[in-house]
Amino acid sequence: MTENELMMTSILDCDRVDLIVRPKELTPDQKTRYDQMKVLREEGEPLQYILGQTDFMGTILSVDKRVLIPRPETEILVELAIEKSGALREKDTFRILDLGVGSGNIAITMAKGIPNAAITALDISEEALTVAAKNAKANGVAGKIRFLYKDMTAYLKAAADGEERFDMIISDPPYIKMEQLDQLPADVKREPRLALDGGNDGLHFFREIIEYGHQVLAPDGFLFMEIGDGQRSGVEKIFACCPPYRYVQFYKDYVGTDRIVMARLNENL
Repeated sequence: MTENELMMTSILDCDRVDLIVRPKELTPDQKTRYDQMKVLREEGEPLQYILGQTDFMGTILSVDKRVLIPRPETEILVELAIEKSGALREKDTFRILDLGVGSGNIAITMAKGIPNAAITALDISEEALTVAAKNAKANGVAGKIRFLYKDMTAYLKAAADGEERFDMIISDPPYIKMEQLDQLPADVKREPRLALDGGNDGLHFFREIIEYGHQVLAPDGFLFMEIGDGQRSGVEKIFACCPPYRYVQFYKDYVGTDRIVMARLNENL
């Protein structure tokens, strides 16, 4: 749908086909709301924030300025993760660690797609966790997700000393270079900087996850991450410095860019 159609279907609470087959005149209040939406969009407000929601893999999620707006590329990450999880579905419980939960898009769709999933989802933003928990409840999977207000590196270091191990670690970490943040499109600048800033070279969180993640990953488990444009070689170098990972594979997005990396500790599985 076009942006205008999305606004209209939101205001009229109808489907796109209704705009064509059963067109309606906006009431004065609806016209005021529509005009306000148009102004906000012209000022650079993300459309999803204006609508208050977005669709991620058929799941409707509430989104606002507290969380990053889920991207279509992240759907590839989740689809691959769910597909690969089939190799370990015989386990009574499939334990997943979602690093940087944001709106909850990854954790919620994983919970819906994997019947025996038990997900630990953490974020350093309490505001994001509030949104994610609300979305989990709205989608009927709150009982399958444990939300934690934690720094991912601190959590991984602490978890390494415990007994819990995860069958999958999944993350869409911040990966924009710090120097590029001010050059982003106007609407992207409205999103939480915390969810975009990947440090000086954009690879800060990949180093942390790769260095400490293997310590809490089950021997037959998976590590899945979304990466930024042109970051494959940098991520490969980080993996090369971390011998526990014996198998690393990259997957492309819809336009042929390396976008997803999968790693395992055992290359024979």
